[in-house]
Amino acid sequence: MEFKEITPVPNSIFDVHLSKLSPSVIMVLLVIIRGTYGWVNKVTGKRKERDRITAGQFMKKTGLAKRTISSAIQTLLEKGLISVTNYPGKDLSTPLSRKGKSYIYYAFQPMQKTTSSSAKNNDIPVQITTYNKKNIKKENNTKENCMVHIETFLSRN
Repeated sequence: MEFKEITPVPNSIFDVHLSKLSPSVIMVLLVIIRGTYGWVNKVTGKRKERDRITAGQFMKKTGLAKRTISSAIQTLLEKGLISVTNYPGKDLSTPLSRKGKSYIYYAFQPMQKTTSSSAKNNDIPVQITTYNKKNIKKENNTKENCMVHIETFLSRN
């Protein structure tokens, strides 16, 4: 099976970050990856390093509220997974620096690696597996449940 229109997603998203990020943060990250790695310049053959994405585009592609998107962007910035700049490249890593700006560019930072000490402090799972009162039945996300969430996300786009 060959896919002609694909967006490569780095393995680190699945292997390191997927279990540690909330669904809304993952959705915002995937929109950024789609806007960058998902586009190939036909002349140079290179993928975009950054993309201008508006709040409206994030809202349309994810179905999330503006406030949730802003919070997700801040989480991704704090984890070092993205960078946010204006057109000339000035850092816009705080919500205040982004407020009112119409040209905001987002870039995925795949080379960022956390050290073992920072991983212990910053990479706390968003969802923790829970047990019922008798500690017998473990609630977890099955492969089928995850596929339903992914299909729901994809059907929005």
